[in-house]
Amino acid sequence: MNEFAKTGVFLGGAVLLAALATLTGPRSQPHALFVDEGTKFFEAFTDPDAVSELSVVQFDEASSRILPFSCKRDDKGMWVIPSHGFYPADATSRMSKAATMFVGLTKQRVVDDKKEHHAQFGVLDPADEGIDTKGRGMRVTLKDKTGNVLSDLIVGKEVDGKMDVRYVRIPDKRHVYTCKLSGELSTKFSDWIETDLLKVSSWDTQKLVFDNYKVDEGAGSVVAGDKYVVTKDSTSKWTLEGFDPAKEESNDEHIKEIANTLGQIKIVGVRRKPGGLTADFRLEEGADAQSIRMSLMSAGYFPVRGGVKSNEGELLVDTQKGITYTLRFGEIAYGEGDELTAGITTEAPKPKDGETGPQPKAANNRYLMVSVKFDEALLKKPSGARLPKEQIEKRSNARDAMAAIVAAVDAFKAKNENKLPETLAKLTEKPAEGDAFLAKLDKDPWGSDYVLQAQGDGFAVVSYGADQKDGGEAEASDVRSDRFPLEDEWRKASDEWTEYDKKVEDGKKEADKLTRRFGPWYYVIDQALFAKLKPARTDLVKEKAAAPAEPVDPAKGPGK
Repeated sequence: MNEFAKTGVFLGGAVLLAALATLTGPRSQPHALFVDEGTKFFEAFTDPDAVSELSVVQFDEASSRILPFSCKRDDKGMWVIPSHGFYPADATSRMSKAATMFVGLTKQRVVDDKKEHHAQFGVLDPADEGIDTKGRGMRVTLKDKTGNVLSDLIVGKEVDGKMDVRYVRIPDKRHVYTCKLSGELSTKFSDWIETDLLKVSSWDTQKLVFDNYKVDEGAGSVVAGDKYVVTKDSTSKWTLEGFDPAKEESNDEHIKEIANTLGQIKIVGVRRKPGGLTADFRLEEGADAQSIRMSLMSAGYFPVRGGVKSNEGELLVDTQKGITYTLRFGEIAYGEGDELTAGITTEAPKPKDGETGPQPKAANNRYLMVSVKFDEALLKKPSGARLPKEQIEKRSNARDAMAAIVAAVDAFKAKNENKLPETLAKLTEKPAEGDAFLAKLDKDPWGSDYVLQAQGDGFAVVSYGADQKDGGEAEASDVRSDRFPLEDEWRKASDEWTEYDKKVEDGKKEADKLTRRFGPWYYVIDQALFAKLKPARTDLVKEKAAAPAEPVDPAKGPGK
């Protein structure tokens, strides 16, 4: 066989072997492509609690906009949302759930390694410029407190017929994998915050003031409007002040509904107030008054002498805790999505086919500013006199000592034909038989002797108290064995004053805490809730029901 024949045999054999390999091999791609199947995407990422920052980038095909979302710990260790002015996040639980999705995440199989095929799997990087608007994925990045990347993955389309199985790609890599991503990952602002704005319950609310003034923008003055004040009594019945009891009665049910609405106010969006404006709406030294004024006016608020007023009036809410909330209602907040929740400007809505001109934006929400103060006058003060704690303790100790002396005097009388001892000191003397009636006789807590007073067949043991004189008022009053119930009253009054002092302290702390919470922000709330909090007078009272007619005596007939 010549060399050409040998070469032909070898070539033919090689072609045959290649064909067999193609027919019997598991895939058409080179074997090197599959060596990492079954391995973890991020081997070093094992602890979901190590996450200090989450970043999610998506692409909205309808508006051709990149939609970033992030949540991170600030330098104080608090969770904040940078895209929303670093608004505080209630993120501990939700962050843990999101992080757990990527801990131990396994590469199931490789489906492609061609860059030009990335769009069909939906794993194009959403932040890349100059690429197709279709086929972009969601890029999720997790970092630790030092900024080291724990995981970074582009999540694409769901694999047909397989629940929770997605196409994914590591950024800057070509390989497209499938993996099972089970869990919860939301980028909705409302899912990451405490949405209950006021945390006020209707049972705690005791007074509502609806002040419907307007602002004369040209004159920079406030024009008074209707003002309605409703208060709640000890039976929880609401009453409008100034109603005509001859013709009207309070619409208690409707007022209760309004009070309940306060606990239903949810945060739809937030805007950070301009720097240089204090929580009580005063300008800080060196603040740019003009820019602050423009910011306020854009949201429907107007600086006037003595503070800031709103173009839709305000609602004052007094609570039993001594907290007064002032709700200032501003302009309508337009838009949807990030434009609404964070004030991020978007392009104006484009006209639909056959339409011209700018399209209206959604107008279902409204600005709200909240301020808080503590008012001690809202707390019910104890009716009893207030004695210093030191005196209460001394009176209590005197009472205990006197109770022992009274018992000793009674024992002495029983042994001595119902006669009183000549002095209290006599009780400490050892009789001929048995022990002394009183082991020892100390002075009272103020350093004076206890006094035995005969009262007919009875007696009283007395301490002259703080002034060491007979009689006296309040803390100077005597402690007497025949008036022990009075000491119970002093103790009860003292406990009530202690409780009152704690309410004052707690109220001040709560007001300071709420001021720090509300101070930096404009809020966006639902327009329907706003409407409920702006009642007319006819919502607060109703026509008084006619008195039932008196029954007619058949014997007399009508009018007889």
